[in-house]
Amino acid sequence: MPVSLPVLRFDLPEWQPRDFALLKKNEAKMAGILRNAGKGSDKFVEVCNRLERLASSRQAGMIPKIIKESVDVRALTHMFGQPVFYRLAGITKPMLDSLYTPSPRLGLISLFQMISVFFKYFDQIGEPEIFDQVCRILREELENQNGRNAGQEIATLIINRGRLFTINGPRNLVACAKNQGAELESVFKQLFLQNYHDTRFHKVCRYQYYLETVRQLAVGERHPVLIEVCKPEVYNAPYEKGRLLGHEILTILIERSSGQEVSDEWRAVILSIAGDPRVAEASPRFRKWWAILGVELQKKVMSWLSGFDLRLFLEALENFGVASGNRDLQRMFKARKVFLEGLHKQGLIGGSRLFVGGAPERYLLENYKKDELPEYAKVSDTYRSMIYLQIGHCHMVEGSHSFKLWLFPVLPSESKVMSYAKKSFSPRELSYGLENLYWQEVDYGAKKPVSIVHHPDLTWQAAAINFLQSEGVYPDIEKLLEPNTYYAYKRRYGILQSDGIYPNAAKILKPRSYNSSKSRYRR
Repeated sequence: MPVSLPVLRFDLPEWQPRDFALLKKNEAKMAGILRNAGKGSDKFVEVCNRLERLASSRQAGMIPKIIKESVDVRALTHMFGQPVFYRLAGITKPMLDSLYTPSPRLGLISLFQMISVFFKYFDQIGEPEIFDQVCRILREELENQNGRNAGQEIATLIINRGRLFTINGPRNLVACAKNQGAELESVFKQLFLQNYHDTRFHKVCRYQYYLETVRQLAVGERHPVLIEVCKPEVYNAPYEKGRLLGHEILTILIERSSGQEVSDEWRAVILSIAGDPRVAEASPRFRKWWAILGVELQKKVMSWLSGFDLRLFLEALENFGVASGNRDLQRMFKARKVFLEGLHKQGLIGGSRLFVGGAPERYLLENYKKDELPEYAKVSDTYRSMIYLQIGHCHMVEGSHSFKLWLFPVLPSESKVMSYAKKSFSPRELSYGLENLYWQEVDYGAKKPVSIVHHPDLTWQAAAINFLQSEGVYPDIEKLLEPNTYYAYKRRYGILQSDGIYPNAAKILKPRSYNSSKSRYRR
């Protein structure tokens, strides 16, 4: 009769993550041993030394000819990762082809070394065709590892070979992080890439992560990522189709901002990366950034910069009035500010350029970073500053202190006002010199420019408004005047009638008559 055995019961605890810690530690140790296997042999060291001598003596072209055994392949793939060898010899197509001289397949050690080279240098590996060849080698070699006994690291690389080993690898990895709502570093750990921190690939991933963060900002938002994207190593990182990461950052910020204004933070980023788009098209910075971004984005930024030029001019003017204790300057400031800002708010300013003297420039550099300022010209004057504005098809030059308000129907072709190659002007070049050029170019009977003294209030504004309206530019007058002065203006000068005549036109300041011995004509 069979013997009945007692039933044994086991009460075992659930597996905890710490129970696998030793296993993972040993697996990482084995992977390290695998990477370094064969590197201590005399033959390996001898080949490495020979490769180094060829590179140092500028005979790198001889290297493919000496790759005959698997140890040579291990030595060469190892040397690819050495900065000095890489700098002297680089990675060439013949070198990559020679990896397959001893065998149609790379050994696991050589494969790991090539993977390390890819992450270490990434887009800096060489010309596009060399980079593409390295990517193909890695994808094909990993595919051939399928079905073999492999650790988790190599198994994960096999699964993700298509999205990692490509120029879009960082972009794909960042998209994975964003889709998971995870931090970049946690995704690196998931893919067993933690051994590749501080590599070029890791840096470009971080830059791409910044880009995705910029896309998600509220319009005009201040954010720490804006400081990061202004670093040259970030905005000069590759993006796609010949564009840099900076091109995409600029496109996002410009397109998402309104056509009328941009936040100070976003404008500062745009100027820090690309500079002022109004500079000469032949300049290296324009060719690098604005030529690629295109005309529409250029125009949008130029519109913002006209407002910024005006703001800087008014800030410098107000600052000097306060700092110097000049009561006349302080008294006249508000009316001039309202008039000029009124033109801008109505969208009448089509272009601008700022000109600053010594003291205004010091003020700007004390209150703004140099690379966050628009391009401006210098004026050979200690205290004064000027600004050129295109109002419709008319042209205005306004200045601080006793500088008159000048209005021209046409800007002389010989004028260098909008030539960014000319960076220094005298006050006369922007006033009487400009007037002389005008009369040298126009035919007899041409419309006279006007020069207007900023006194008394309403009178000078009326003269400027009359000139603009006579040229077919019709601003909203109320928006050009200080509050509660519009009705006084109407009582004194009336409003332009349909026949183009003011009821009280005789009270409007008339432009001075022109009589210059330098002119070909006497007006």
